[in-house]
Amino acid sequence: MCAVQQPLHNSTFNDVMGTPAWKALPSWYLVAQHDQVIPPDAERQFAARMGADTIEVSSGHCAMISHVDETVERIETAANAVLAPA
Repeated sequence: MCAVQQPLHNSTFNDVMGTPAWKALPSWYLVAQHDQVIPPDAERQFAARMGADTIEVSSGHCAMISHVDETVERIETAANAVLAPA
C-alpha cells in the first residue's frame, strides 16, 4: 500500500463538495478501535452522524487488510441491503 499511495492533490483543500451521499442513502461503517490516524471516537461520531449500521474491530488504521472477513461482511451486508426487494 505504501508503494502506491500518493500525496493529496492541492485541489483537495479548495474544492467545494456537494451534498454527501450518506445524507440520502443508507450507510455502513467499520470502526477501527486502535486507529492512530483517525481517532476511533471521531470514527464513531462520523458513523453516528451518518446513521450508519456500524461494527467495531480491534484494529489499526488498515482494518481492511488486517480484518478481511469483517470488511467483506460489511460490504456484503451493504450490498444485500440495497439489493433486497422493498
